[in-house]
Amino acid sequence: MLASARPVIPHMGKGAGVTEDYEQNRAVDLEIVSASWRSLNEAPSFDRLLASWDRKLAAAEERSANPLDDALFAQLTGISERLDDHLELRTQDEFAEAVGVSTAPAMVLSPEGRVVTFNQAAHTFFGIEQGAMVGRAWLREDSRADFEAVFRAGAGRGNADYAIVRILGPEGRESLAEVAALHSRSRNRIYTVVRSLELDWSVDVGQSLAKAFGLTAAEVDICRLVFRHSDLDRVASARNTQRETIRTQLKRIFAKTETRSQPELMRLLGLLCSRAESLRERSALGWSDPLGNETILRRSDGRRMAYTWTGAEEGEPVLFLHGELPYFVQHEHIRQRIAETGLKLICMSTPGHGHSDPPDGRDQLDDGCDAVIALCDHLGLRGIPALASYSGQLYLTRTAARRPDLFRSLLCIGLPWNMPQGRWRKLTLNQRTFARIARLSPAVFELVCRIGFRLMQREGPDFYLQRSFGEAEIDRRIVMDPEFQPLLRIACRHLTSQGHSAFMREQLMVGTNDPTTWLSQVQVPLHWVIPAEAENVDAEDCAAARASSPRATLEVVEGAGELFPYQRPGFFLRLLEDLAAQDVAEIWQRRGRA
Repeated sequence: MLASARPVIPHMGKGAGVTEDYEQNRAVDLEIVSASWRSLNEAPSFDRLLASWDRKLAAAEERSANPLDDALFAQLTGISERLDDHLELRTQDEFAEAVGVSTAPAMVLSPEGRVVTFNQAAHTFFGIEQGAMVGRAWLREDSRADFEAVFRAGAGRGNADYAIVRILGPEGRESLAEVAALHSRSRNRIYTVVRSLELDWSVDVGQSLAKAFGLTAAEVDICRLVFRHSDLDRVASARNTQRETIRTQLKRIFAKTETRSQPELMRLLGLLCSRAESLRERSALGWSDPLGNETILRRSDGRRMAYTWTGAEEGEPVLFLHGELPYFVQHEHIRQRIAETGLKLICMSTPGHGHSDPPDGRDQLDDGCDAVIALCDHLGLRGIPALASYSGQLYLTRTAARRPDLFRSLLCIGLPWNMPQGRWRKLTLNQRTFARIARLSPAVFELVCRIGFRLMQREGPDFYLQRSFGEAEIDRRIVMDPEFQPLLRIACRHLTSQGHSAFMREQLMVGTNDPTTWLSQVQVPLHWVIPAEAENVDAEDCAAARASSPRATLEVVEGAGELFPYQRPGFFLRLLEDLAAQDVAEIWQRRGRA
């Protein structure tokens, strides 16, 4: 569960009372409440939650109305309280519960063959959509009869309630799945659950079987083989023994585990594997420096402050302040090329990220700036080049305005979504909705973040990556690319290692601080690099950025999204070299005019 004090959602009232507009928008309120509850257990509902909030806030803006009233306030408070109870929340929807017990692909089909619900993994594996009719192409030919025997029960034409089948995933990948009849209590009909058994067998599962049921090492190994192959002849062959010997041993396993058949044992083993995988994902959200160079310092108040480095160990220092993701998590050959430039990229974990302790009640921006100054003082850094990405640039530029002696040139990747005012309206749906909720109410925003983090604990880092970077095609390709997925998952853990609060605080920091109030005080060259395909940049944005500081220049980079250091690593390396050049102001002036 999320470790956080309950957000106190402000009572904002109805204002003018119950009006026709109020009644017209009640349907959207109900969508928000329903999607919030369902999001506690299923990822697709979180997407519906954000879409509902987007419609709600857009309608309220048109009417200049207050989007939070008594009824919505009460419902959201109830959800917040349930999160605080640290209970294992379960949806009242038995279908969502059926797919939620597994992190492997799982779906529920109606008696007519339509998709009733599914988990995130099933969307990719089966290529399905909510409400769509499901064919049989995902079943291996020799398994279709077994599937149909269970499926016919939903139409009252059979009584089979369980089968193990072979299914075909993307690129023809084959795996085992269980097919089970689900007798719906609320609808008085029989539905069909399909759950992949494509789960890793880990040491943890074997240890659980031995500890909980007293299974011997041989019996644990038989369970592993039964789970992997299902077919007893293959299990016997792997054990170099006879089929009857395996059957005898299985009977002892049934007795110890209090199961009555092989299908019941398979269900138990599938649940244990699913839980083990879920626990691995949760622990995987913790951060471990992939560079192996992390140092943890103590600030004057005793809090931890972490930094790492990449490039040339004795090279010229360049300070890097990350946004939501630390772009210093790169392939080894890119890190080697950074070293060849003679630069040492010093990568600080800002407060609340990685192993740096959070602000502990202080203002996020002020605390981050103090941390930057403390790190520079500790390392003796003065007059160095520095760069930052997205929200990290608020720390960098604010510190540069306060301490002109620390930096000689500043490079910023991307623009904050609040410069100029109203720029957040141009963002993609997910980014726009997060920005608007953050502006509406920090407490409501925290609730949404807590729900999202709960889902990420279940689904893993890809849940966040697909929603943060999946709306722009150029970034979506990187998120789905097997070459970059491991790097991005590691980078994501830097954000989530301390729960939902780092993401929440960064969004609130950007939403409540206007960088134009201090950018005019920056006395060193400042250059913005704007990825053209992620920013929805227009002339107004560029003009506002250039006008923010007398030393500011700007260039728009074509063929690049928010993840452009992974898309165009050569260009990223050239930016670092230019940043450290003595004539960087002239270089940036030329590039800004190009």
